[in-house]
Amino acid sequence: MLNQQWLTTFISLVELGHFTQTAEKLFMTQPGVSQHIKKLEQQVGSALINRIGKRFELTEAGLAVYHYACLMQSQQQALLDNLAVDTPFSGECKIGCSGSMASLLYPYLLKEQQNHPDLRMYLEAGPNKRIIESVLANQLDLGIVTQNVVQPELVSTEIGLQSLCLVLPKMVAGKPYQPNINFESLTLLGMIEHPDAHYYWHQLKAAFFQAESAITIKTTGYVNQLNQILLPVANGLGFTVLPEFAVRSFVQQGDIQIAKNKDGQALIVFEPLYLVNKQHRVLATRYQNIIRLIKSLM
Repeated sequence: MLNQQWLTTFISLVELGHFTQTAEKLFMTQPGVSQHIKKLEQQVGSALINRIGKRFELTEAGLAVYHYACLMQSQQQALLDNLAVDTPFSGECKIGCSGSMASLLYPYLLKEQQNHPDLRMYLEAGPNKRIIESVLANQLDLGIVTQNVVQPELVSTEIGLQSLCLVLPKMVAGKPYQPNINFESLTLLGMIEHPDAHYYWHQLKAAFFQAESAITIKTTGYVNQLNQILLPVANGLGFTVLPEFAVRSFVQQGDIQIAKNKDGQALIVFEPLYLVNKQHRVLATRYQNIIRLIKSLM
């Protein structure tokens, strides 16, 4: 990396066109200025100026280094200016959550960006583990997860509940499928998996099928695109477990149904949602509005 101090001296020399004036501006001696230019020439491996008496002309290499130095100086000043400003309606917002939560949250984030064009929304969809790892690695500033994270590096704040539904097809092999199911019928039907399916299923199974907790349900398919997860269910190929707001947004409502037990009780469980962020990394002011928005949606 080129020496920043030598580059600063070189910029002043080019712009003032005189060694003595450069020395006075930078509170240096004239030999000191000459020494900086000589060291910079040694570092780049090329002559930067041609001396003509008390004047000089830039070489091709000198012109290239001057433009580079000005660009670096400009970028550095822009960075410092940005660091000095912390406003509620500008900058990057890097957030992570599950795919189903993303489908709920993203339209509201885009609306926020439309209202405040200097905001830039980055939304990463993934399972809990990946969201937590990304927050720890500073790839995300804020995460929404479904487990209370107990780690000294993180802060975990409960913000609400989401309901998880066991979703069945309306028809299987051309025949109506009864919503009042038992565990045996689920084993025959099989599960459509997605990135959070096992985590969601574990909670629902613990609530309604605790006696069968050791039995494994066969997998009849896998998809990681949220808007596609319920398609195989709608086509009678298996059941799955999803947050209720994701189920309600599926366009083919007539082809799916919420499972019930023999008493007619819908198989729905509620799980807490948590915001996670770094313990010792203060969130920028712009996240205050985003957090208020997330809490209002929950």
